[in-house]
Amino acid sequence: MVTESSRVPHELAWGDVYYSPLLSVIVLAVIAAWITVIMMNKTRLSRLIIYPSTTFLAITVLYVVAIDALWIPF
Repeated sequence: MVTESSRVPHELAWGDVYYSPLLSVIVLAVIAAWITVIMMNKTRLSRLIIYPSTTFLAITVLYVVAIDALWIPF
């Protein structure tokens, strides 16, 4: 019998090195935030933002929470 807790990855293995799933969530979140910022620059929505670096961090945190809740729980 396969339970929900046994399907959740506890670590990711690459060779003999084990990584936390949080690392993959953060990498995906940064890439998604980067794409979002590029789209905001193309549509000129970024001119309405006062602190771009803080906004990038906020978007990254939102993506971390969303990816963690919906796709890859760590």
